[in-house]
Amino acid sequence: MDRFVGIDIGCTKMLMLAEYQGEKITKTVPTGFAVTREHLKNEIVSFIQGLPFTPSGMGVAVVGFVENENKVVFSSLSSLTGITTSDLQVGDFPVYFINDVKAATLHETSSIDPNTTSVVIVIGTGIAMGIRANGQFVNGANGWSGELGYIPIPTPEGTNRLAKLAGGIGVLEMAGTDAEDLQQRLEQGNQEAQEVILTAGKYMGIGLAIVINLLNPEKIVLGGGTLKYKGYYKAALEHAQQHALPDLWNACTIEQSKEPGFMVAQGARRFAFRS
Repeated sequence: MDRFVGIDIGCTKMLMLAEYQGEKITKTVPTGFAVTREHLKNEIVSFIQGLPFTPSGMGVAVVGFVENENKVVFSSLSSLTGITTSDLQVGDFPVYFINDVKAATLHETSSIDPNTTSVVIVIGTGIAMGIRANGQFVNGANGWSGELGYIPIPTPEGTNRLAKLAGGIGVLEMAGTDAEDLQQRLEQGNQEAQEVILTAGKYMGIGLAIVINLLNPEKIVLGGGTLKYKGYYKAALEHAQQHALPDLWNACTIEQSKEPGFMVAQGARRFAFRS
């Protein structure tokens, strides 16, 4: 895959990734909900021009629903809705679109027995899930399977979506601060900050238990920036075990991605290589 490029376009940043002679070449730029297609393309052009090789293909992973590998039908980044691969064509090499969580799933399950039922969950700004069984993605009727962040969770304050309770934006809203300040508070042992993270981890654990009880997967891989908060992962595992059926819990291995920051971009590269 040396001459293939992976692009991960998310709600807060775009990561561009290539590899050359065993070394990663990366560039990260901010995005945000107001980012334009022109800005994205200009940044990609700049990255491609700086590479020491001519790419053989480029995979672009996006937050949203992708159709036929060449069009984004809908995205929470409004500038991506309706975009086609021709809009991001930056050379003579082919460009392919893939959903970001499916890209992560493709990468994380590439070395797993294809007969294994595997789940990849990205806990970033929101929460989404990819499923592979018998070597195939589980897509659903309209390709929207895996919207784990939208499952309703009862709380003392009323029913809310899992993403609001355990996703990155939800955590920051509950903490009333930004990610950097929250990290500092956690390092300082701030009790209120710790309570926010433990509560969010608890609800994520309930979400994991739902996945385990419904799908009986052999493996779950977790990624995403929300896992960096101290205490979150541990709380999630504790509550997942508490709410999952014992036999199903014992049959499932849960682990964090070894490359959480690159799992989506690496999956996009792999998708372009395989296409």
